[in-house]
Amino acid sequence: MKCQIQSYRSWHILAALLATLVAAMFASTSSAQQCTAEPASIPLGQTVRLRCEIPAATARLNGRTVRLFKQGSGDWRGLMPVAVADAPGAYPIEFLAEDGTALASVSLTIRKTIFPSQNVVLAPQIEALHSTPEEMQTLTTFRDSVSDVKYWEDPLVAPLPGCVISPFGVKRLHNGKPTGEFHAGIDQRASDGTPIRAVAAGIVKIVQPFNVLGGTVAIDHGQGLETMYLHMSKLNVEAGAQVNPGDIIGYVGATGRANGPHLHWVVYVNGVPVNPQQWVALKSCGSAKTKSQTK
Repeated sequence: MKCQIQSYRSWHILAALLATLVAAMFASTSSAQQCTAEPASIPLGQTVRLRCEIPAATARLNGRTVRLFKQGSGDWRGLMPVAVADAPGAYPIEFLAEDGTALASVSLTIRKTIFPSQNVVLAPQIEALHSTPEEMQTLTTFRDSVSDVKYWEDPLVAPLPGCVISPFGVKRLHNGKPTGEFHAGIDQRASDGTPIRAVAAGIVKIVQPFNVLGGTVAIDHGQGLETMYLHMSKLNVEAGAQVNPGDIIGYVGATGRANGPHLHWVVYVNGVPVNPQQWVALKSCGSAKTKSQTK
């Protein structure tokens, strides 16, 4: 009789443990289904859209943590950048509560991506230009800031109609010599004086000339999305101004480290430069392997 009681108790304890395990697994699966990352497979240099139906404060990928923001629709959304220098492979994206507690995890595949090389012919006096420490600090402060208000909406608008003469990610050579740098934005063909338009609504943060970047405007579009427009001949906005999509913010030029009129512009997602052509459709002018007249 004693053996039967002990056996019954053991079975009861085992059943309770199994029920707890199943409930935990179900809860984990349920939480994971309430958080998504799109796309689930992505090349280097692009952006993952994050969404949670549960209150998630941040998301983490390979040590890179980004904020999520509550939307008017009641869900939480954020942007996770995949840098050009990230290692390809399969990784978890962890969604975290305000106190750091893990709420859910989804899988992301980062695909191996081959970027072509591009040679840029520069005159010696242009190649010799360098950024000052003050300029570098201004740019770092801009990239590191993340504001709470979302001004932008999909889709973004093209800043001008010209085709792409230098795509994102190409490995740059100057006068045939490797620089160890990649093209962090894209170059669009345009004649001198062509109006440049804001790709989305936002707050203007930088309006000034730089040694290398030339006449520059930088805009914070909110919740991790920023853009910057370089080499302008004339600047048409003031710092602190709020702009709408399509507003003229400046005019095409060849200032700074440039050897011909064009627009170089950059999209930053939580401080990381990403491919603008994931955000707006633009036509290519041709191969990136030929000599470029831009920088």
